[in-house]
Amino acid sequence: MWRRWGLSGLNHLSLFLGLLVVGSLAALVFVLLVPAWQEQPEVVYQVLLALILLTVLSLVGAVAYQSGYFSYSESHFERTNKERERWMGVWHEVLFNRAPLPTRTADPIAAEALLIIKDTLEPEKSEKARHIYEMTGLLSRDMHILRTSSSRLEKVRVLERWALLCDPQTHPMLYQQCFSKHPDLQRLALTSLARSMAVSQVPRKEVARTFERLVRDDRFSSGWIEQVLVLLGDRGVLLLQDLLKDEEQSMQLRALRALTYVRAEECLDECLTLLNSKNPDLRAASLKVLVSMQQVPSEAVPEVYALLEDPVWFVRAQAALACKAIKNEQVTTLLYDALADEAWWVRHNSAQALLELGPEGHQTLQLAMHQHPDRYARDMASQSLQAA
Repeated sequence: MWRRWGLSGLNHLSLFLGLLVVGSLAALVFVLLVPAWQEQPEVVYQVLLALILLTVLSLVGAVAYQSGYFSYSESHFERTNKERERWMGVWHEVLFNRAPLPTRTADPIAAEALLIIKDTLEPEKSEKARHIYEMTGLLSRDMHILRTSSSRLEKVRVLERWALLCDPQTHPMLYQQCFSKHPDLQRLALTSLARSMAVSQVPRKEVARTFERLVRDDRFSSGWIEQVLVLLGDRGVLLLQDLLKDEEQSMQLRALRALTYVRAEECLDECLTLLNSKNPDLRAASLKVLVSMQQVPSEAVPEVYALLEDPVWFVRAQAALACKAIKNEQVTTLLYDALADEAWWVRHNSAQALLELGPEGHQTLQLAMHQHPDRYARDMASQSLQAA
């Protein structure tokens, strides 16, 4: 709070100084342009002198205010760090040396110190830290802040703490905050809920039920939904499978983009189905999932080969990358031909795939460098071999 008021005061003081300087210059120009004032030099001199003195005093005041503000900020930062270190010592004694719990506290620094320690502990000790957070009254204090009309900043800090706490008791309130009237609270509650459910090992069915409505809510952009799906990790597998079967292609695309990071093999069947989608974005995203998993099931090999000749260049580019996970003689022949593709990225990815196919791929690139009928293919093979 003090930081916000301090910066606000500094901004207003700077605005006052700017207006004062502009006003002084405007008064000087006015005096020079109006002949009547030139006949009263003493009055003009006194007015200009007063303006100059006021400007100088304002500048001195601004410098003093700024120095005092930053001095206080630095001392406040040091005090906060010392208090945090003190609380970390207290929590270490409680967790590892069986020291008695401190009295109930509402100090946010104590909460932050405990959560910093909790995030580095093994599951058993982490669970103990979670119980300490509840028993010392920190959890009830956080809930009180969210239930009342506290400041938005206080609520933001509570949501940030709960992302580290990962307590199932907080999930209902986090879900409610996802529908807050403040967009920043909505997004922070959404990501905190996703991380908390993932770390808490909430059953997959419960995760799917919880986020079924949220991922379709228009208040959250695709980027936020994809981030949530990634945060859920393996807890969100059922949700990903449902989204991959969804009628809306935008939902399918979100799930595929998240799968490139989650790499859940349980979703592989739904992903392979989308290789035949009429939407080129879905075809390319499905191939990208295979690339991230570094595997192409045998039943999907013919489809990947067919996509090397897709009419859309970025689909062909992803298909070329997917070929590096296929081990047979035909793949080198197809990648050899793809070196002559009209799109640079397809040629580049084909060469990279050949490099990762081992000796056979290197031999194919050597052959292409010397004998390929397409000069662009020869150049790409040569550049790739030199870079390797």
